[in-house]
Parts: sequence; structure tokens; C-alpha cells
Amino acid sequence: MDIRRQTLNTAADLITRDRQGTHGPYTDEAARIGRLWGAILRREDIPPRTVAAMMIALKVARATAGTPNVDDWIDTAGYAALAAQIDHDQARP
Repeated sequence: MDIRRQTLNTAADLITRDRQGTHGPYTDEAARIGRLWGAILRREDIPPRTVAAMMIALKVARATAGTPNVDDWIDTAGYAALAAQIDHDQARP
């Protein structure tokens, strides 16, 4: 299997099995994170979609510094998929 497919498959496994089982639905987790970040920043809650985008930015920052680590790219792919799910769910009538 090539590394591109392996990266996406690993990300899919993490966001649909391991982490969802541990942390619950991502939208709920992102809402909790957004409330906490909003409180720390003394502003309104940060929406789940923005939380996902900020996590992608964090992962890209990590991936571009220090020793190369494929896990950063796996996590980036996972957060992108979670953001896509949020957009999909919000677009449904």
C-alpha cells in the first residue's frame, strides 16, 4: 500500500474508531474545546468548524518544524475529514 493511502486509512481509523470511542462524537468534543478556548481568550465560544481548522494549523506548524513525523500528517488528514463532516452535517436541511 502506498503511503498516501496508508495515511488516509490510518486517519479514518483514528477518527471513526479509536478516538470516537474514547472522546465521543467530534462535534461534541470540538464544541467543548471551543468553549474552553473562548473562555481562555475571553471571547465567544469558537465554533467546532473553526476548532478543526485551528487544529489543522497546529499540526502543520508541528509538521514543518523539527524531525519529520508522519503522525502530524495523519492527524491533519483526520481533522480535515472531521471538518468536512461538520460542513456536510450543517448543509443538510
